[in-house]
Amino acid sequence: MSRRVAVIGGGWAGLAAAVEAASRGHVVSVFEASRALGGRARTVEVSLPEGGSALLDNGQHILIGAYLETLRLMEKVGVDTEAALLRLPLVLHDLRGQGLALPAWPAPWDAAAGILRARGWSWRDRLSLLRAAAGWQLSGFRCHPAATVAELTRALTPKVREQLVEPLCIAALNTPSDRASGEVFLRVLGDALFGCGHRDWGSSNLLLPRQDLGRLFPDAAQRWLLAQGAQLRLGERAHVERHPRAGWTVAGERFDEVILATQPVEAARIVRESGVPVADWLVRTDALAYEAIATVYATGGPRLPLPMVALPCGPGAPAQFVFDRGQLGGPRACSPSW
Repeated sequence: MSRRVAVIGGGWAGLAAAVEAASRGHVVSVFEASRALGGRARTVEVSLPEGGSALLDNGQHILIGAYLETLRLMEKVGVDTEAALLRLPLVLHDLRGQGLALPAWPAPWDAAAGILRARGWSWRDRLSLLRAAAGWQLSGFRCHPAATVAELTRALTPKVREQLVEPLCIAALNTPSDRASGEVFLRVLGDALFGCGHRDWGSSNLLLPRQDLGRLFPDAAQRWLLAQGAQLRLGERAHVERHPRAGWTVAGERFDEVILATQPVEAARIVRESGVPVADWLVRTDALAYEAIATVYATGGPRLPLPMVALPCGPGAPAQFVFDRGQLGGPRACSPSW
C-alpha cells in the first residue's frame, strides 16, 4: 500500500532513504535545510579572490570496493560508476613510498600479500599485524563495545600504528585512535583489508571520485526522484508534529511516515519539537562530540607519485592525506585533507 513518506535531510543517507521509499511505490517528499543536496559530501560554489567562482567539494571523500550497496544505489539512479570512480588497489604509501600496498588479488590474499611486502616495515612490524589480524578474524572482527582503537591495536608496532592504524582511523572514523570506537574500526578493517562477506576481487580497492561530488550521486538522485514524482523541498527547515489522529504533520502537510536522516543536533531538535518521549535517546545524542575536517586546495605543485599519498602523522600533526586531483580527471591541484 502506498504511503506518504517525509524524509528529513537531503544528504546521501536521506537520498538513499528517499530512493528506496520511492522504489517501493510510496509518495516521497525530501526536506533539506540548505539549498543543495548532498549533505557532508556535496559540491559548493565558492567565490575566488581574483573574481569569479569555482565549484569545489566540501572535503575529499573515498569509497572502497566493498561498499556494494552504495555502488548499487549510485547505478540505480543512473551513475556510471566505472566512469565516475577511479579504482585502485588499496595503497597507503607516504611520499617516500613506505607503507602498505595491496596487490590486485582476491580477498583476503591481497591483504596477506600486502602485509608481507609492506615497504619500510621490518619482519617484526609485519608479524605484529598478521598476528593481530588472525586474532580479529577468529573473533569475527568483534571486540568489547567500549574498546578504543588505541586499545585494540596496542600489540602492533609503533610503525604499523603510525603508517596504517592512525591514517585509516582518521580517514574512516574522523576521530583519533585514543577516542575512536574499536568495534567500528574492526568493521572497516574487515571490509577494507580482509573482504569480510565479499571474498572477491576488488573489495579492498580504493574508489576515488573522478567527478565533483554533486555529479557523483546527489545530482543523479535528484533527477531520478523527480522522475518518480517525488517532491524536493530545498532551503526548508522541517518542523515535525504528531498528528492528532495518526501519522505526522511536516511543514503543515500530513504524512504517514517520517524518516530522520540529519546530523544529530538537527535530529534532536526535531524530536524535541515533535514531543516524542525518547528522553534517553536525547541524552545520548546531546552527549555526542564532533571532530572537524579541514580540506585545503592548492593549485600547482609537483605531480605526486600516486593520486593519493599519506602524510606523516605524530604529535601536533594529525593523520592526513594529499590528493593529486590532476590525476583524477580534474584541474591540476593538490587537496590535502585531514
